[in-house]
Amino acid sequence: MRVFVTGASGFVGKRLVPRLQTDGHAVTALLLPTEAEPAWRDVRVVRGDITVATGLAGALDGQGAVIHLAGAVGYGQTLERCNAVNRDGTRHVADEAVRAGARRFLHMSSVSVYGRPVGVTVTEDFPLRKINDPYGDTKIDAEQIVTALAAAGNLDLTIVRPTVIYGPGDDKFLPKLAENLRAGRARIIGPGTNIVDAFHVDDAVDFLARVLVDPRAVGGVYNLSNPNNPTWNELIALAAAAIGVPPPRQHVPFPLAWCLAAAMEAVGWATGKPPQLTRYAVRVVGKPYFYSFDRARRDLGYEPTIDLREGVRRFFAGS
Repeated sequence: MRVFVTGASGFVGKRLVPRLQTDGHAVTALLLPTEAEPAWRDVRVVRGDITVATGLAGALDGQGAVIHLAGAVGYGQTLERCNAVNRDGTRHVADEAVRAGARRFLHMSSVSVYGRPVGVTVTEDFPLRKINDPYGDTKIDAEQIVTALAAAGNLDLTIVRPTVIYGPGDDKFLPKLAENLRAGRARIIGPGTNIVDAFHVDDAVDFLARVLVDPRAVGGVYNLSNPNNPTWNELIALAAAAIGVPPPRQHVPFPLAWCLAAAMEAVGWATGKPPQLTRYAVRVVGKPYFYSFDRARRDLGYEPTIDLREGVRRFFAGS
């Protein structure tokens, strides 16, 4: 199949492109006009900007499928930027796919669309909720755009909602944890007994490659979470052991951590330097979230193969 990949040079895209080639697909990778081209072989590269309505004109001609990974994510993203990339960019990609007749469409969303409900099991049928989070709120908008096109019979759609994706090439999750451990800055927020919401990049790539060609996935929405992951206490201890430093023993109550993060963010905005702690990170670590993986297991027979214990071992063995 001819597959068009947005966000192809990103964290997930760099690993997905060679997997698609191994599976026998002809890959077209979308890169920004000034973006460096990864060391790919036999990949067709097109240049364009999804935030520009005409930026993809003709780029999808002859394609059979689209995997839409591109998005504005990470600390410091403004609502304006997220609207331009996550909402309007998705509309531009999907509209061009419809015009070009590229019916198969995989849309990478996020569990952020649920609005971070605490202490409940969140299935794919859980209501989507905006919480004034630029990333999550615009991911809801993006889902609504592609869902409407699919309902009109224009796309064979699958929506994927991962938790935090980590692994080789990640420069945020485990690297930031290791940096704080080495510097002696790491603290455990709350009791540390919550399960870590993270999904290995190789499992994410495997899932995308499989559902691309699985007719059972058309019309489906799937959470990507690993129910076998450890708690934050265990993760931090594993990471500390892997880099040869003692694990932190001090616990910081959630309310105090939240206030500290807010203050650090304020300083960050004033100085232009990223804060050492964000409210997003405090919320992720300090509250219990349960994203069900049952639908992918039940409907597609899929099981993730790399839990976070193994992921930590692999990451630090290769670093």
